[in-house]
Amino acid sequence: MKRIAHLGRGAMVVALLFGAYTASATMVDLTTPGASGVIGGAIFEQISPQATGTGVIEAFAQIGAANQNEVQGYNTTVDNVFDNGSTDNFNRSITVGDVPIMAIDDVSYYQFLLDINESGGRNTYLSLDEVQIFVGDTPNPSSTAFDGAGILQGVGTLVYDMEADLENWVALDYSLNSGSGSGDMFLYVPVSYFGGVSNESIVTLYSHFGRQGLDPEEFGAGNFGNSDGFEEWAVLTQETTVVPEPATMSLLGLGLAGLLVRRFARKN
Repeated sequence: MKRIAHLGRGAMVVALLFGAYTASATMVDLTTPGASGVIGGAIFEQISPQATGTGVIEAFAQIGAANQNEVQGYNTTVDNVFDNGSTDNFNRSITVGDVPIMAIDDVSYYQFLLDINESGGRNTYLSLDEVQIFVGDTPNPSSTAFDGAGILQGVGTLVYDMEADLENWVALDYSLNSGSGSGDMFLYVPVSYFGGVSNESIVTLYSHFGRQGLDPEEFGAGNFGNSDGFEEWAVLTQETTVVPEPATMSLLGLGLAGLLVRRFARKN
């Protein structure tokens, strides 16, 4: 398994190119401020606290369950679908047109915001073990069925799969930001992955947290299981979307170094 942290955005292009030649799993370490990495062409980036509230962010999925180390769910108003929340204002279908588009290194990405909620001490960590994004025409689905490859069924056409049957995961740290609602990670998914669908197409984002549990060998000491509250996916409103810094050509030289930060054997 390769571990990626602190890749400059220009270096991510190099990481993506070299990633095409390896079948090893990737762990992106976002437990230091500003860290970032690439899985399957999507960028995962630890962020400084974001302004929140009505008119600033629009939450669309809350995922959590008491006394469960692992939680999963997706955005729908249908209650009791996996571990999704029951408040329709924060658990609902969104459309492609609701998701802001960002330009990074002249590539257009859809931007999603993740806010996590964990307890203190050794339990500030959390693993993000799966993100699957689908587009389709049916809002608020209720399927809980997976195919043999672990892909959620009956919720649209798959356009992005983070795990990709390789045990990829992202290490997150709740303590880096100022509590619930401040935001912890941006996920940037290339617009090209969506295949030119209309702005009215429904977007369903499925995610799974906490699978790495206690002291994963790829990271070391820490409890990466779910420990408190809910994890929330949101989008920034178009008026408040933050424009990322443009990458410089000097960052390209960091790509190989970033890929070789640390390598681990894939777990069985």
